[in-house]
Formats: sequence, C-alpha cells, structure tokens
Amino acid sequence: MSEINFRQLVGVAPRSQGVAPEAWLEIEEWAGGSLPIDFKEFVELYGEGLTRGHLYIPHPYGEEPLLRFMENGRRSFGRIARHFSGELGGAAFDPASVVPWAYSNWDGDQCFFVPTGGAAWRILLVFRQMACVRFYDFEFSEFIAGVIAGTALPPGWPDLGPVWKPVDGSLL
Repeated sequence: MSEINFRQLVGVAPRSQGVAPEAWLEIEEWAGGSLPIDFKEFVELYGEGLTRGHLYIPHPYGEEPLLRFMENGRRSFGRIARHFSGELGGAAFDPASVVPWAYSNWDGDQCFFVPTGGAAWRILLVFRQMACVRFYDFEFSEFIAGVIAGTALPPGWPDLGPVWKPVDGSLL
C-alpha cells in the first residue's frame, strides 16, 4: 500500500469517528474479503463526505450506512452489468462480487472494487452518461489522491471544490 497522509492530502482535519472492528467485520463478511486498508483508513477519517464536490464516499455509521450503500450498489450493478457485457466479458470476476464504495452525484457514475483473487482489488468505474466502464489498476490511495489533487480525474469528472466536505446534515 502506498503511504499517503490523507490529512495532508485533504487539507482539513478528520471529522469522522472511528469504526468498531465488528462493523468492518460485518462489511467484509458481506463483501467476501478484506477491503483495502487504505480505503478503510480514508473512510474512517473522511467518510460520509464529498470529494471534489461530487464524489460521495459513505461511512459505516453515516446517514446511508456503508453496508446498506454497498448492498444497494451491488443490486444496481446487477441490473446494469448486462449492458456492459462486452466490456466486462474479458474480466474474470463474478458481477455479484463487486463492492460499491462511492458514487458521483454529478453524473451518477459508480465506483466499485472488483476482487482479483487473494487480497487485491481492482477499481471499476461505471460511467453512466458515457455508457461505458473502465478498470483502474491502482490502489485506492493512488486513485483517490489523483482525484483529490485534481491531477488524475476520470473522464467526465469535474474539478470542483472543495477538496472534501461533510455531507449536509451528517452527524459524523
């Protein structure tokens, strides 16, 4: 895992509360494996917030708890995956194994972790308005650092600010 200081990258103090190990255990049992450590670290520090003004990343104790977000997102992926069967056909994974971790409220794009076997995960973005999918073979921290810095934004994603802000009305 890349050593990234999320607090330095985001530029504001963490606002989120920690997550009990039991909550992560429940989420990871549902996900079918241990989620990336850097993802869990970011969620614990900055989850239930918007990155770059549009990328919503939930928290296990958020208004929409992470596990419920993941369950809903997996069902959504199941409905739309058939539209991308050609693009997904070469990827060796079960569409029922994807793990949603964020979505863009700008255009409805969805972010998923895809198991690769073992402890590694790939990042899959479903671009709703461009009607395509793209795999990213980055660790979560590398991917989110590029988004936060505005240096590696996926196609069609705006460079809005602020870098991070809590979800309005969030108790976290």
